Amino acid sequence: MLPEKKYPLRLYYMFRDELCTIIDVDVKNKKIEVTNYADYFLKCAFGNIEQPTFQQYEEFLESRCFPRTRDKMKLILKDLDLPFYDPMLIIEKTEGRMAEDDFWIRIER
Repeated sequence: MLPEKKYPLRLYYMFRDELCTIIDVDVKNKKIEVTNYADYFLKCAFGNIEQPTFQQYEEFLESRCFPRTRDKMKLILKDLDLPFYDPMLIIEKTEGRMAEDDFWIRIER
């Protein structure tokens, strides 16, 4: 059963078709609330951290994107039709999918 949505933004952190973590976010007030569903902490968005900070949330988002320092980053942004590097905008386009794993993010506003 899913918890009631507390904040305007909800992210579903998935492993294939398995829901691992729900992250409710209030960007304006820099608050997050996390609900883990995975039995194994390595599948949870923040590992064994049960009450992550907003900064840890921002770091998590960036971890699901290509690095800021990537060679030819401007070409990748152009391919994504993005004007600048912003992890949330990138995740909206890529679902936070990475070549090396089966995790992804669904965003609900």
